Amino acid sequence: MRAEPAKIAKDKIDILRSEWKRLTDTHQFLRLVSKLKMNRLGAYRAAGLPFARKLTPDSIVALLGALQRTETEIMLFVGNEGCIQIHSGPLSTLKPMGPWQNVMDPRFNLHLRQDEVAEVWTVEKPTQRGMATSVEAFDAHGALIMQIFGVPKEGRDSRPAFRAIVADLSEVTA
Repeated sequence: MRAEPAKIAKDKIDILRSEWKRLTDTHQFLRLVSKLKMNRLGAYRAAGLPFARKLTPDSIVALLGALQRTETEIMLFVGNEGCIQIHSGPLSTLKPMGPWQNVMDPRFNLHLRQDEVAEVWTVEKPTQRGMATSVEAFDAHGALIMQIFGVPKEGRDSRPAFRAIVADLSEVTA
């Protein structure tokens, strides 16, 4: 996505937290932060716990490894200004090579430059179906690299397994 440094409206942080609690769909979030003259990364930094928890940049590799080991189904979004790729399902084949963390599955490839990941956040957004938990990675310019969610499918809800994995990821300590 477009690179944009974190935008925080310090005078609207209380409104952000209050309105965040009232979300009923994850898609309402960007409208909320836009209305408050913030952006995604700025809102995460401003809101803090219990809404957003900053993780260590290497936690993204730990997450991918845990998802592979547990065969937890996910939805993974990677995009830029002209395209978005969405993978739904488990991750099978991880092949690290130098700074690259590669997923080399028959129906999905991902080539992530781990050394370009500057910030990682786990984010909680309320929805009508319960809490939506995501892990989101950003580069040093504030661009969103990727988002990962547990899959909320009937009969195969991977969200509890995903949340358990996310809870064990390393948090940045101030």
